[in-house]
Amino acid sequence: MYYGFDIGGTKVAFAVFDDDFNERERETYATPGEDYPAFVAQIGRRVAAADSRWHCRGRVGLGFPGVLRPDDSQVLAPNVPVIHGRALLADLQQRLARPIFAGNDANCFLLSEYHQGAAADIDLGLALTLGTGVGGALIHQGRLLAGRHGGCGEFGHGGINATLLRRYPELPLFACGCGRQGCLETYVSGTGLSRLYLHCSGRSLPGQEIIRVWQQQQPEAARCLDMYLDILAAGIGDLVTQLDPGRVVLGGGLSEYDWLYRQLAERLPGYLMNGVRPPAIVAPRFGGAGGVRGAALLAKYAA
Repeated sequence: MYYGFDIGGTKVAFAVFDDDFNERERETYATPGEDYPAFVAQIGRRVAAADSRWHCRGRVGLGFPGVLRPDDSQVLAPNVPVIHGRALLADLQQRLARPIFAGNDANCFLLSEYHQGAAADIDLGLALTLGTGVGGALIHQGRLLAGRHGGCGEFGHGGINATLLRRYPELPLFACGCGRQGCLETYVSGTGLSRLYLHCSGRSLPGQEIIRVWQQQQPEAARCLDMYLDILAAGIGDLVTQLDPGRVVLGGGLSEYDWLYRQLAERLPGYLMNGVRPPAIVAPRFGGAGGVRGAALLAKYAA
């Protein structure tokens, strides 16, 4: 059996998969705010209970929004304070007396979509997750690309395309938590969408409400979504030009809207080199289950 944990700042999803990767059980529980011993204990209890229920010694995979230091000594996850800077793998391995496999949550998402999902038949697949931030991942012939420091796929921290500043001269260069300005994440994440709406209207609204008033044809929301979709299309266009993926899979809350894919298909050709045929931009097959499923797949396919 394979156990997956998808660790977020407010909640943790846990699921159990059999050898054929059918999901056998799932639960979600709150992430302990700053109590690291409680966090480790909660994982330990769930693994021990699953071992008992399924009469096995399951393999454990973890997904989280961050990276591992190259020697796996520390987890770097600023958005999950309870594990940030901690030797999580070593502590869990000692507690559970078995190897623990861990990786970035966007990598887990794409790994899941590669195995029987939206990227299953693709030689080089690219994922973007549009949530509170923007995650990214690349997979080549079934192998996730990590990079020297585990940061391959941090597409959200590339700068926006300069042609956007000509099209929208009033577009502000938002400050990013990485220390730079004008990062893609600051515009096309859920938080970025709210920033754009504040810029266009002078009012603050959450992402879902912005989309609701846009569907009601509110002028400020229409201007905001026009900017948002152009910025996202331009960002994907740059990645397609540089990486030439066979398919782009979108994840996160904003990926759940069918109209997003129609809009991107219309706009993307305008941000590609002449003669370049755009790849399909598709929704994930496994949706919200992708992260926890991909975490379990880390354990299945780890060397």
